[in-house]
Amino acid sequence: MSLFFFWRILILCFLSVPLYSWEVSHEEAESIGKRIFLNECSSNPDKLIWWNDGEHFASLGIGHFIWYPKGAHGSFEEMFPSLISFFKEKGIDMPGWLALNNGCPWTSKEEFMEKKQEAKKKELQALLLRTISWQAVFIAQRFNQALPQLLADLSEEKKNHILKQVEKLGTPQGKYALLDYLNFKGRGSLETERYQGKGWGLRQVLEEMPNQVKKGTGNVDDPVACFAQAAKALLKQRVQNAPPERHEERWLPGWLARIDSYLLKAHGENQ
Repeated sequence: MSLFFFWRILILCFLSVPLYSWEVSHEEAESIGKRIFLNECSSNPDKLIWWNDGEHFASLGIGHFIWYPKGAHGSFEEMFPSLISFFKEKGIDMPGWLALNNGCPWTSKEEFMEKKQEAKKKELQALLLRTISWQAVFIAQRFNQALPQLLADLSEEKKNHILKQVEKLGTPQGKYALLDYLNFKGRGSLETERYQGKGWGLRQVLEEMPNQVKKGTGNVDDPVACFAQAAKALLKQRVQNAPPERHEERWLPGWLARIDSYLLKAHGENQ
């Protein structure tokens, strides 16, 4: 192991702080935010404030961050309160009722849909629409916080492999792929994120990333293409391993199309 990676692993094991920390530029945050907004909300402002049928929580922002009603809990990670705290830290103006961060004010989708709630919903939508870049920065911060958890119980060899892949994905296009997939399919570090013992989260994608992919007549070291190849293979495996009653095959074409977007540079982007 090189001295460089030795110190990174040492910091992880004994200080429990992120080993790899990104700072996204204003231009990167704007581009990544718009692309995640497209993926999650079809770039539709109305979908920035959403409540799916059959769910007991709101899904808000470009990442459809979960917000449970006050006092409620669930199996999915709640992220919207953390986004509120992030906005406060950055000095972003918010409606007074939201800045209190007292939990989702709606107890059900029915209450959420009531006309008397329109004023709050419009205030929230306006905030989320004008902070798309900041939300991308928040997701990048979440990545920095998540990386130690991805590495914590891995062998030295796997830790080094993942760190090398993350560094290779440090381009604007690579950052978009990493941040979108983290938001899309999670860290992959929880035992509940498995079918038949096989996961599909960011950790598994980074573990399975090859160093090269075949293009044309030879192998090419293209980190984003390697990431996309691993992600597609794991999502197909997920569908195969899923309980039949979930019928996850219906979602696979959309998932794979989302992964294909990682291979397309944003307008004006240089890798």
